[in-house]
Amino acid sequence: MFLSQHPTKLSRNIVSFLPDEQKSTIFLKEFEPLELKQTNISVTEISELENQNIQAGTPELTESFSKIVIRRDILKIFEDSQPRWIDDPVINQWRDPKHSVYSTLFDLDQLHQRWSAAPRKPFCPRIDPLWVEIGSLMAELGLPWHNNELNMPDEIDTTWPFHFKSFESRVIREKGLRVGNEDASGYVANSYEANCYCLRALQQELRSTSPSFRPLVIYDKFDEKVIQSAKLLFGLPVHRVNLLQPVELILQELGMAPDMSNQRPVIYAATLANTDGEFDDLQKICELSRKIPMLLHIDATRNFDYITTLSEQDRKSLGIEVLKLATKDLTAHLQLEDASIVCSTIVAGGTNYTSPAMTVALKPASLGESSAGRVSYVRGTDSTLAGSRDALSSLWMGLQEIRFGSMGLQEIYRRSADMRTSLLQSLTTAGRPAISSRYSLDITITSCSNQEEAKLVAVGGVLTGPGKVLITMQPSATSEDLNAVVTLLTGSPGSIQITPVKDLDIRFRVPETIITEISTTVESWQILGRSNAGYPLNQSSYSALGPVIGQFLDIKIPDDWLRARQQEIIASRMMDFGLATLEDRSRFVGAFTNGSTMGNRVGIHAALARLTAPGAFVYFSAESHYSVIKTIRDCDDLTNIWSKHKARYSQISCDTYGRMSAKALVKQALKDRQDCLRSGEISSRNQYRMILLLNTGTTFLGGRDDLQEIFRCLKDVDLTISHIHVDGALDFGFRQTYGFNLGQPGEVDSHGVPFVQGITISHHKAMGHMVSGEIICLNPDPEERLSLLGWEIDPRIVFETWLYSQIFSLEDINKLFQYCQQNASRLVSKLEKLGIATKQNEGSLIVVLERPPSWIVEEFALRPEGDWVHFITMPHISPELIDLFVERLSSLKQQYLTAFMHVHSSLTTVLQKPIKLKRLQNQDLIAKSVIQRLVNSATVRFDEKLVTSVSSGIRGATSVAIVDRSDQVEAVLVIESNRDTSITAGACLVMSNVNQAINPTAIVHLAKLLTNSLARYMNVNLKVNDSSYNLHYA
Repeated sequence: MFLSQHPTKLSRNIVSFLPDEQKSTIFLKEFEPLELKQTNISVTEISELENQNIQAGTPELTESFSKIVIRRDILKIFEDSQPRWIDDPVINQWRDPKHSVYSTLFDLDQLHQRWSAAPRKPFCPRIDPLWVEIGSLMAELGLPWHNNELNMPDEIDTTWPFHFKSFESRVIREKGLRVGNEDASGYVANSYEANCYCLRALQQELRSTSPSFRPLVIYDKFDEKVIQSAKLLFGLPVHRVNLLQPVELILQELGMAPDMSNQRPVIYAATLANTDGEFDDLQKICELSRKIPMLLHIDATRNFDYITTLSEQDRKSLGIEVLKLATKDLTAHLQLEDASIVCSTIVAGGTNYTSPAMTVALKPASLGESSAGRVSYVRGTDSTLAGSRDALSSLWMGLQEIRFGSMGLQEIYRRSADMRTSLLQSLTTAGRPAISSRYSLDITITSCSNQEEAKLVAVGGVLTGPGKVLITMQPSATSEDLNAVVTLLTGSPGSIQITPVKDLDIRFRVPETIITEISTTVESWQILGRSNAGYPLNQSSYSALGPVIGQFLDIKIPDDWLRARQQEIIASRMMDFGLATLEDRSRFVGAFTNGSTMGNRVGIHAALARLTAPGAFVYFSAESHYSVIKTIRDCDDLTNIWSKHKARYSQISCDTYGRMSAKALVKQALKDRQDCLRSGEISSRNQYRMILLLNTGTTFLGGRDDLQEIFRCLKDVDLTISHIHVDGALDFGFRQTYGFNLGQPGEVDSHGVPFVQGITISHHKAMGHMVSGEIICLNPDPEERLSLLGWEIDPRIVFETWLYSQIFSLEDINKLFQYCQQNASRLVSKLEKLGIATKQNEGSLIVVLERPPSWIVEEFALRPEGDWVHFITMPHISPELIDLFVERLSSLKQQYLTAFMHVHSSLTTVLQKPIKLKRLQNQDLIAKSVIQRLVNSATVRFDEKLVTSVSSGIRGATSVAIVDRSDQVEAVLVIESNRDTSITAGACLVMSNVNQAINPTAIVHLAKLLTNSLARYMNVNLKVNDSSYNLHYA
């Protein structure tokens, strides 16, 4: 929003949703011109000066450009949010106004004031205030609340409504349309993940279309960090080329003939604006595609919205090609007859409100692998890289599209382009060298003095080399800002006059219907979150802290502050796991991730980076988090699909409580070692390396692998573990280490337990803040950080982790954990009294029970796995909710007994013998005998539809068995339970031991009477279909 042009107005999207008492504390001042004052400060001193400014609240290199300051009292916002709080033993204490949390919030309020008053940086390439405005609207609508954009946008699980996938789908559709593909698929992710996802999609496509050749990734100006990440994650060979060279030399360097014959496929990774303002020559790439088989990936993180909304006239005058997102034959040219360029994948961004930028990974729907790894906690699969995702990013990007649309963006960027042209002309006239980019709104100022560098950096510029500073013509820059740059670089006053976009704050609003939709959604979350019992995610903390965190959504958190807090948090976490000294910690590295899935990815590849020998094998249990198998299958080096050798990983079976079987591990490891020796991959036993991935609580059953037992069994057969990584996404989040300590491979602690070399922790599970996590691992290469550890992460992750560390003491966290354990014990005790089968690992919050009717699964958002579901007593689960859940199950018993009374006597007469009626539950011996009877029945077993229906009916816990006095099954009435609070009448199975002279009409009549009675007493709908009440003899 061009606030300097409207000094007495605020965006209606911001002000109209502020409470009255906050509106009265808004202070308005016009923007002052950007004045670059003379200073002797060097560039190397800037970082330290910024840190001092943060602490002291003093001006930076330039005057603090006066701005609109919205005074928001953090403590009052916190107090006013109490009606939405979900109480737990810690949050309940916060209702006392004398609690220490208020002191922490007072300090936070000071930070908020300081950061809000920070000087503008109008030429920052990463962020612009216009794109940040949506954050304040989100806060006024009650966000953040606990959320997770699980799976792809089109994969919806009704038990998990805490997402904004409709907005995400809209973003994908709108951006896809701009590149000619209305059916584009993909998802919202940061630029690192989005680029890697696209490269993986191309790898998967080429596995299918060119199975005989290993693809090669080539690049020139593309982000080196992303390239190295793709190499590591997917086992993709990479090669850097120089597009300034002739095509013939490039082909010679690649060792490829220019005739398409028997050529390995190439993925060209191109950028249209990297962080140094450079871009790839698309015409040279198209020339290459005429010689070698090629698919093109485009990174337009910084400029997709700009180049795809240009008018045709502007596009042609700038020489910018039309991009088309589409599949293509591998040998077809990239450039079509109409001069457009076919892109197989695109990363689309532009309206960037945070760094790293949130983008959309775009691909044609048919490109890449059609099937993906099944997700343990949701009904569906997941082909994303990170698994869990913060839903606010999808909403934010969706609201940008709704607010501005293509035409609005075109108008805004047109003004930015005019600014670029005017500034270049002024500098050129004055003889100052500057370079513009064809595809972006960047200008690189060259031949800068140290003072000029410092001043340009202070207003958002980025050093790209000695004497070179990159600035970007962002929408919020003003004519005064441009003239200040001219004055700095030329010594003469500037005379640039750029007309602002007319009535920006009036014309570009988020519609009331959309605001109402979001508000209604968030209000529904505040109800549904309290009974969400199937996910290992804490809904409590955001209920109280979300309104506070929301006040920071539209504020730039200083980089120096973020770096310092990140180092402190990682160091503290290392100490939790036994790295007491600085020397100990120096051997390990830690990083924040955007979720525990990425933590597991990094952990696995950190181990492989250390153990590069071909004899390095990865072992993990069959109960491991789905991210583990997904990570391994993504990597060609682990699957060994391009060699004759076997895959370098094994899934190990588990016991009934989800713990890895030590005996099965020993058996598989001995076989793998022998196979490697036999095949010649290794020449001695010592070259075999075991990478062991263990679980502690992060499984469907809450299993904790017994490292001490595993270590003992391996030692007995002379097998050693080279690297241990522990996935403690849930348990470690409660700061429960369960005796695991970080240390060197092969060493044991005082209890004889081996040290582990890596851990994964999740933030959004135990403590419930933004989807994120941490990875700590033994440094794979002291000279060079693992590329994945260098990914930038959303500043909110560090901020929220720090805030939670200030608010929740270790005593608080232990209190929460004990509360959860007590509730788990309460649940188990009550279920056992009802005769319901359960499983629980000692001390676990995860209680597994036999599957109840589907509408109860839906009501409490339980997670099914075969015949079982789990109920997780996270902090937001109250004892009263547990009692309600048990009461739901208990009431079924009485409802069935009442319905049985109506038909019992008549059934005894029809069957001509005394009988009993029983509701079938899937762990009943009777239920198992029915299934076995079907499998063995010559008349039924080939009726696949019937067998499936019976299995589903028994699993749904609503079918009825008629048994004699010795519990021999006489007949079964199949009744399927549905999530929409209904039952479906199925077939009537009559066993062969029943008198064949019975009256079938009478049986069907009684079956109808029974199902109607059950529907009435359970208050559910009854559905019938063509299979209902059909008699089958088994």
